[in-house]
Amino acid sequence: MIVLGYSGLDASVRYARRDPDLLPGEERIVQGLDSAAAILADGRIVAAAAEERFGTEKHTNAFPQEAIQYCLNEAGISMGDVDMVAHGFDYGRHATTIGVVSPALYAEVYSPIRQVELWRDRFDLPRGKFVSVQHHLAHAASAYFTSPFADALCVVCDGMGEIDAMTIYAVRDGRFEVLDTHPIRHSIGILYGLVTRHLGFKFNADEYKVMGLAPYGNPEVYRGFFESLVDLHPDGQYALHLERLSPERAPYYRQVLAAFEKLLPRPEGTEMLPQAHCDFAAAAQECLERVLFHVVTHWRQTTGLRTLCMAGGVALNCTFNGKLARHGIFDEIYVQPAAADDGTAVGAALAILHQRGEDRSPEIVQALPFYGPAYSKEQMLAALRGQDDLDRTDLGSAENAAEDAAGALAADQIIAWFQGRMEYGPRALGNRSILANPLVPDIKERLNRVIKLREGFRPFAPAVAAERAPEYFDFTPSSMFEFMLATCPVREEWRHRLPGITHVDGSARMQTVDPSRNGLFHRLITAFGRRTGVYSVVNTSFNLRGQPMIVSPAIAIETFRKVAIDRLYLGSVRVCKR
Repeated sequence: MIVLGYSGLDASVRYARRDPDLLPGEERIVQGLDSAAAILADGRIVAAAAEERFGTEKHTNAFPQEAIQYCLNEAGISMGDVDMVAHGFDYGRHATTIGVVSPALYAEVYSPIRQVELWRDRFDLPRGKFVSVQHHLAHAASAYFTSPFADALCVVCDGMGEIDAMTIYAVRDGRFEVLDTHPIRHSIGILYGLVTRHLGFKFNADEYKVMGLAPYGNPEVYRGFFESLVDLHPDGQYALHLERLSPERAPYYRQVLAAFEKLLPRPEGTEMLPQAHCDFAAAAQECLERVLFHVVTHWRQTTGLRTLCMAGGVALNCTFNGKLARHGIFDEIYVQPAAADDGTAVGAALAILHQRGEDRSPEIVQALPFYGPAYSKEQMLAALRGQDDLDRTDLGSAENAAEDAAGALAADQIIAWFQGRMEYGPRALGNRSILANPLVPDIKERLNRVIKLREGFRPFAPAVAAERAPEYFDFTPSSMFEFMLATCPVREEWRHRLPGITHVDGSARMQTVDPSRNGLFHRLITAFGRRTGVYSVVNTSFNLRGQPMIVSPAIAIETFRKVAIDRLYLGSVRVCKR
């Protein structure tokens, strides 16, 4: 059976912009961002990619036409070969629920009929092939069915998914039992997103920046404020009391932002945030962790389930993930690498396969998360034609390129590394990466200022050969570290030696690289280790500020030209500026 899954609500931002009272940035306080597509055949993920990678708008909610076409091409099929199309939203269940959505919003944004029309405008979609999947079920399926677990507690937490913000499942041998749900009015994800917006960043996009800023602050300063907003109740329950902030009749998010402004005026910029705003971020991070620990601890004790799956945008909070792993209440924790809404493209397809009685293939996660486009040497060389101001050298093999790149890194050069299939999800894991030497004292400042063109407070992640990771980092092995989804402490004796990847609190968002998952990247790191004695490199995504991760050789070359990257490796081809 072939199932094509997709995510996104094409008209959500456009509908929001019609509000005459809309303030700048509020168009992002919607559902349906991170459009993506995925194709599964015979229980195996064949291709998956976010629509943003084929354009210029990060977190786009546009109908994923380019991503769908890529998936069809990669699978070597046409729409006529697809058995079912699964969408990771099912608002049809709520169409008659009074007060959930207005009739106009439902008809123009959420209606399954609207989705079918979008398909038929672009692709040949026969009748009866379209199906809607509950949003949180799509998230849960994306995590459970790509995990190694037979039984697991599964927690889905995001800003908003249809009418819910969090759903807790017990999954036993593929059977999903809903244990509890938390409605949008109690969304800890939205509260964190509004903190993100108040600090000058983008709601529904830049929450990871708040996570990175929090270690610079003292949570005690604003702890009382956040504790006044959240009550923890028995049985894993909690409640947000945002009405305590303002008695005014206004959209709740404006009430929250107005209360934030009264407590702490919004900063004028984000490059050098005052200490008070760092303290605010720290308290918000602590509040998020307090709620999540309360929920997962209760359900761990109640169900007896010792393994945990997580998905939804909040599951990308690496600081919480790392603390939960160190807490030790679960034997293993698995976070789906594309945990945000792009991951529901895979999840919706997996949910339908399961409903139709098809089992997941044992090979389903072998390539995870490298499901995006790859390019041949001929295509890479074609992209270089006419680029006469660039020197290019074919090193004969990608393995030779890894050795050459390791030498460049050991000489303190910064390189761009473009290899194999693109990553699915937000993390660059060694196929679309900018790499640097973590031993260089000012490498973080150089990368932030002249390469990534981003805020100076933001840390960089280490990619480390898995077998050497315990030498540098204090952690319990977990798949979360394979996918750069959790932080852990850098060992005390290494913090001053690895300034490029050690955050202000002594932590690092580490990626362990195993040769069985990415042998070429492991070879590069090992070659760097032979030269320097340290088997770890700085790994950040190959893109500039505001740019989606690089998808193609042409965009890689264009980006390489713009900033002070010393070398670009396209497969076996080394590219240098003259």
